[in-house]
Amino acid sequence: MTSCPVEERFSFAACRPGDRAEFRAAITADDVDGFARVSGDDNPLHMDEGFARLRNFRGRVVHGMLVASYVSRMVGTQLPGPGALWASQTFEWRKPVFIGDVLDFVVEVIHKSQAGRTLKLQVNVTNQHEETVMTGNGIVTLPEPAIRRESRGVAEQVALVTGASRGIGAAVARALARDGAKVLINYRESSAEAQALENEIHAAGGEAMAMAGDVRDAESIEKLVHAAEHRFEAPIAMLINNAGAFSLSKPFGELHWRDCQEAIDIAVRGAFQCCQAVLPAMLERKSGRIVNIGCAVERMPNLTALAMAKGALRALTQSLSEELGPAGIRVNMVSPGVTETDSMAAIPERQRKLRALQNPLRRLASADDIAAAVVFLCGAGGDYLNGVEIPVNGGARA
Repeated sequence: MTSCPVEERFSFAACRPGDRAEFRAAITADDVDGFARVSGDDNPLHMDEGFARLRNFRGRVVHGMLVASYVSRMVGTQLPGPGALWASQTFEWRKPVFIGDVLDFVVEVIHKSQAGRTLKLQVNVTNQHEETVMTGNGIVTLPEPAIRRESRGVAEQVALVTGASRGIGAAVARALARDGAKVLINYRESSAEAQALENEIHAAGGEAMAMAGDVRDAESIEKLVHAAEHRFEAPIAMLINNAGAFSLSKPFGELHWRDCQEAIDIAVRGAFQCCQAVLPAMLERKSGRIVNIGCAVERMPNLTALAMAKGALRALTQSLSEELGPAGIRVNMVSPGVTETDSMAAIPERQRKLRALQNPLRRLASADDIAAAVVFLCGAGGDYLNGVEIPVNGGARA
């Protein structure tokens, strides 16, 4: 038989059938008197020696529940230890206990339930004459501890931003670096823009590294993650899935499935593979932030491929937030409205102005507006936000 090691006894995982704890207690008159005061049980059998002798006992009989309370003490301090709660118990008192008796308690784990986080314990108590005075068993629960940690914000944390060479991705990378994050700037083809952004961040006193990688290729993503960990000497703590295919406006009748597949592969498959690549380190640390970039434009005629991809990304966000939340990983979405980026260049100026006038704030979003929401979710403000979608659209309803 073994005992749970002192340094591990607080862990449900450390206790196994066969583990046992032992304790010796000498019962005094003060113990009995104190128990009577607390419980209100002043039965003369416990309190009056003369009364007890008239009932053929050799002295005051110790409260049975006082003896049982020592078992509770062992459960809460020894096996399994702090945090344990009695769920049920069955005791049989074989012989009376008297003031002056010395009792030896043995508590042993006889069954463990992983699903219910419960232990079934067997109890045996003997006196100084090696006579069994009490036996029984009980069920003890050990609730899972809540995950609590101090928020560290984004400073000194490593962030991977996909599709970060320009537009919203570049604004997010710039904003995270400004707040002290170490940023991996991912790009697929725009090498010059990505390198320029890295230089800009360095010039401002930040830390960044630009690296090419196709989010559709799992091996490429693994290389990105390893490179970031090596360069910044820390695992990725923040993942911003921004990469997406630019979807040309096209009527559904002219749309090909390959158009939809490309949008889904980059936005959804890419986010899926990036999440899987960073997840092991986040699970190990019980901490992490994942922000997916969606779309807040509710009506998207002629943009069916984009709508399909962002809808699937929204579903992925919700599913992961439920699954990973208990591990301390927050998964959220920031959904921009119509935003002034390079992709807007093909839209006529008159149409852009019209969309701005239709917005309650009378302007279109900037990439910095989107970046601010992402940084908020990655920082202390996002500590209790999980599975949410923040529409950064100025209050537009269409």
